[in-house]
Amino acid sequence: MTEPIAKLRLEDVLRGTESPDDLVFLLRAGDQDDNLDRLQHQAARLSRRYTLGGVDCYGVSAFAATEESEAWVLATKMDVRRRYYRITSADVAGLRLLPTFTAPHWTVLFSGPDGPEYKAFLDALGDLRENPYWKRTAGRRPR
Repeated sequence: MTEPIAKLRLEDVLRGTESPDDLVFLLRAGDQDDNLDRLQHQAARLSRRYTLGGVDCYGVSAFAATEESEAWVLATKMDVRRRYYRITSADVAGLRLLPTFTAPHWTVLFSGPDGPEYKAFLDALGDLRENPYWKRTAGRRPR
C-alpha cells in the first residue's frame, strides 16, 4: 500500500503583505471555452497539491500588474499565451487574492470545490483579449 503524498502548505509560498488594490489580474485563457467546469477543474488541481490553514484550498493562478507593468507581464510572463483575460481587483472584490510564489504571481482563492464565487469570477472575466506579445514557437501548439 502506498502512503498518501503530503500536501504542501500555501502559507510557505506567500509573499509579504502586498495588497491587490490598484492591481489588474491577467489570467491565461485556454484553447477551449473557459467555463465553470474548467475553472473548477483548475481550482481542484491546486487543492490536490496545497493546503491553507491545514485544509484543502481551491484557487487559480493569475499574474498581477499595475498599469505601468502590464505590458512587461504580458511580454515576459505570458508570452506563450495567445489570449488572456484582464480583471481589476474591484471586479473580484469578495474573493481572497494572495500574492504567492514569485512576483508577479498571485492565487485567486475560492471557498471550496463549488459555490457562487466561481460564477462571480467567470462573470468578472470580461472580454477575451489577444496578447500582442505572444510568440509562436516552432513545434509548439498555440495555447
